[in-house]
Amino acid sequence: MAALMIDNMQQLASWTALSPDGVTPSDTLSIAADVATGTPSGDARSLVAQTAGTAIDHRLRRSIVPLNLATWPELRMTWQANVATGSRADAPFFLELRLGSAAAPIGSPGNGWRRRLPLDSADRWESPRFSLVDLPPAVRGAVDQIELRCVTNTLFVARIDALAAARASMPGDIDAALVDRLDGKISIAGTPVPAQLVASGTPLPAALPLLLIQPYDLQPAWALDAAGSTPADFTGDGLRLRGTSEAFTLDYAIEARAATRAEQAVLIDFLLDALPRQGTLAVNDATLRTEWIMAPNRERAFAIERQLIHLRVTAWRERGVPVAVAPVKTISTIVDPREPSGG
Repeated sequence: MAALMIDNMQQLASWTALSPDGVTPSDTLSIAADVATGTPSGDARSLVAQTAGTAIDHRLRRSIVPLNLATWPELRMTWQANVATGSRADAPFFLELRLGSAAAPIGSPGNGWRRRLPLDSADRWESPRFSLVDLPPAVRGAVDQIELRCVTNTLFVARIDALAAARASMPGDIDAALVDRLDGKISIAGTPVPAQLVASGTPLPAALPLLLIQPYDLQPAWALDAAGSTPADFTGDGLRLRGTSEAFTLDYAIEARAATRAEQAVLIDFLLDALPRQGTLAVNDATLRTEWIMAPNRERAFAIERQLIHLRVTAWRERGVPVAVAPVKTISTIVDPREPSGG
């Protein structure tokens, strides 16, 4: 996934806790640094937001160097909290994200962009996605303000690891996840063995030892029906439905390359643990199914002397852009008293 880091949540001094007037310091909302809790980014550094009483409309705010997000389709914020909300239009959200610019500050006329923060499970890191398609151009082209605002009086402790602009890529993100699964995870003679992805048909790297990853096929998963739209981008007044997702299979040949059979055997033994015959691969907070498959034949065949694991990954790709909808709040049924009871 291509990403542009907006805030790695390591600059405590950049954030200010403010009361509802947006000027005076808050006496019920605080922010602190955490250097002990493990984070998805791996740096064990995050910011902790916490309430200690009535905090509705209190907010955490910071300024940044203006960023042009015009070419980025969405944001991802990695966070956890001791209170879960779920992901429904009527979920008990307690925090929302707002963005602003010098031309259209947060809360100014024409800048009503906001996103409630969903969290499906308490005390677990999650990375909700926020579409930028409806962010006003005056903001999207030069974002320089970030705000996290309390929307209820819920008492909470929340840790925030990162806020980034993102662009998903189905093959690219899976490629990167496979490399991350294997790269430097096994050593030969005390030296970590790299994993390298090489396009099928290109010359093989000469350096050994090496865990070689070659993608060679992409096909629609015809046996799997398209997945329906999912709710996201909760604004308090409505939500967006993300496009349906279509299933695809991506096939990879993975090889243990070494100068000697003894070294190759060590690498193969590692691969048998790292890539079980039926397993999973974490990609952008989704868990994808992986499985070994039979070696291809004919035009996609590999040289018989090479020992390869042929791995298939089943992935889903969204179609279209999110569609804004307003939740139904009431249903009215009109019954004509003259209507016969039998219909």
